[in-house]
Formats: sequence, C-alpha cells, structure tokens
Amino acid sequence: MKKYQKILVGVDGSPQAHAAFERALELAKQNDATLIIASILNADKYVGMGLALGASYINKAAEVDLLDRLQDSGQVLVSQAKRLGIEDVILEVTQGNSKTALAEDLVVKYGADLIVIGATGTNMVERVLIGSNAHFVVQHARVDVLVVRE
Repeated sequence: MKKYQKILVGVDGSPQAHAAFERALELAKQNDATLIIASILNADKYVGMGLALGASYINKAAEVDLLDRLQDSGQVLVSQAKRLGIEDVILEVTQGNSKTALAEDLVVKYGADLIVIGATGTNMVERVLIGSNAHFVVQHARVDVLVVRE
C-alpha cells in the first residue's frame, strides 16, 4: 500500500467537507503525513455583494470578513488535528477558483500526493450550473484523489 506524505483536504463548512476532513485526519495519522487544510473563498459564488456593474466582484469589507471567518474555522481544524497527534499541519486560506486551487495550484505549492475532498459541498442548482469541485478535481488532478461520501 502506498504511503502518502502530504495530504491536501478541501474544507468549506459543509457536512461533506467535514466527512472528508475526518478521513484526511485518519489518513494523516496512519501515514505520519503532513496535513494541508485548504479553504478557498470562491468569490464567483458571492457575485452581487459588491456594487460594480458589469463586473463580478465581492465587496472588499465582505471579502475580508469571509476570509477572517475561514481563517478562524480553519484554526479550529488545525487544533483538532494537533490534538490527535498530527504534528505537521498547514492551513491555507486563500481566494480564487476552488476547483483549480485544489486540483492543481495547491498540489504543486505543497507537493501533495493525495487530495481528499467531499463528494459535494454545493447545492443541486450550483452542481448543475458550475459542476461540483469533486468532479473537477477527479478529472484534473495529477495525484490520487479520495472522494468521501457523508
């Protein structure tokens, strides 16, 4: 069985992401691996919070608030991982396209060799319109992907 060294898990506050985080904790512990917890503010989902006409952008104050919330909730996950004995934990809170960040950018940045992601963190309408992150990551990642169902 392959021993994973750097496990990237995407979290977004959904029950599916929580299940993925729990599985990533188990795998990081079993493999004595680095755990990279990624929370990406996908600003495209928040169009309309700003006032620009013809441009999809998020109001700067709302953006800062959302990033702060992601940072705070991410720190809770870091603490949980460390309590379980996972020594090397990285929190990545950023904004951008969550699909490419998980499938490509963060894999390269951290040298991840496994991505753990929830089956879906979006509602039915978002899945139809933009597709799920899980589907994109499975199709485009150059490393192993574990899709966790709730």
